Parts: sequence; C-alpha cells; structure tokens
Amino acid sequence: MPTVDTADIATQLGRASLFTGLSQPQLLRVAAIARTVRLSAGASLFTVGDPADGLYCVSTGVVRIFLDNADGRELTITLCEEGEVIGEVALLDGLSRSANAAALTDVELLFVGRRVFLELFDEEPGLSKAIVLALCERLRLATDKINRAAFLDLRDRLLVLLRELAIVHGHIEPDAAVVDLDLTQGMLAQMLGATREAVNKQLRLLQKEGRIKVEGGRIAVARLRPPPP
Repeated sequence: MPTVDTADIATQLGRASLFTGLSQPQLLRVAAIARTVRLSAGASLFTVGDPADGLYCVSTGVVRIFLDNADGRELTITLCEEGEVIGEVALLDGLSRSANAAALTDVELLFVGRRVFLELFDEEPGLSKAIVLALCERLRLATDKINRAAFLDLRDRLLVLLRELAIVHGHIEPDAAVVDLDLTQGMLAQMLGATREAVNKQLRLLQKEGRIKVEGGRIAVARLRPPPP
C-alpha cells in the first residue's frame, strides 16, 4: 500500500493538466519519485542557463516566469499557480533553462527529476500523450499572445490580460472580475511588453471610463452587460 504522503502527492499531481490522463497506479509511480520544494516570496526557483534537472508542479502559491537583460529590464511571460507545470520543455530536450522562475508568493512545489521522469515517459504511453497535449496548449497560448501584440492596442491588451488574471488568479463577483494578486504597474507592464508609464496612463483612463476599479493592489474589471432589449 502507498504511504499517506505518496497518496497525497498523487492527488496533487492528478490536479495538474499534464497528469490528468494518468491512471491512479501511474500517478502513484510519479508521486513515488517526487519531492516537495518550498520557497518564500521573491526567492528564485531557477535562472536562464541552469541545467534542466527536472520539472515542477505548483501545489500552492504563484510562480512568475520571466526574462531579463543586462540593463535590468524584465519581461514577465506568465504566472503559474496550483496545478500548473513548469519546465516540461527543457525536461524533454535536455537543454538549459530558457527563462527565469521566481516565487511571486510563498510557494510549495513538487519536483520530479529528469532522469527518472524520462524512464517513466518511455514506459507510460499516457504520460507521453499528456506531454504532447501540454506542449500543444503552450504553442496555442504563444500564438494567441503574438496575435494580440500584433493586432490589439495597449488598452485592449491590458483589459484582456486583467480579465485572464482574474479568471486564473482571482475570482468572479456579480459585477466584476477581480484580480486577487498584488501586482504592481511595473509587473503589468512587463507582461505586456510596455512601459510602466504607458500602463499607468491606460489604467487611469480605464478607471475614468468605469471599466476597472483599482483599490491598492486589488483590480476589479467591470463585467460587460448585454444591451437593453
């Protein structure tokens, strides 16, 4: 019989999209080789160029994936929370990490080492299929972001981003979608590939129009109402 800890880890892994296609025995096999990693808010998980030693599954908290350059500027690619997997691409090709990852909040993750994971990958068809589907989803998301950057102005991209953050990292109220994360204007700018000043201007305009409401770090995006009959 599996230990309570292994069974609990299997349950956590089962909530990740990457592992939803696995049977309970398969989940238990992955759980048996996983270990827990805990980080405080602001701590680095890995940086560009680090060896791809395995993948991480977020159990609690939020992890920021970002790029930076020599002059200190950063571009936030995405935010990963409970059930999301980090590092599956580098896990497969064996190349070094192509982005940085850091804890945005206190986080707990499950780590699965590359060598033992690849052994399971060869033995479990369900796992290889799940990986392919996860990579397809990443490609679709990347294509969608490219389309937005090419065809939407900053105002519309900001509204779309805030709605997505509210859905994935917030909650829905009767009249608004609320972003629960304490995000700075600088971080929003990083996620949009814009300047903080430009994002600040758009936030003020959207507040004036009644499209959003900002209270400290809380941002509520007004839900669109259907036109009257």
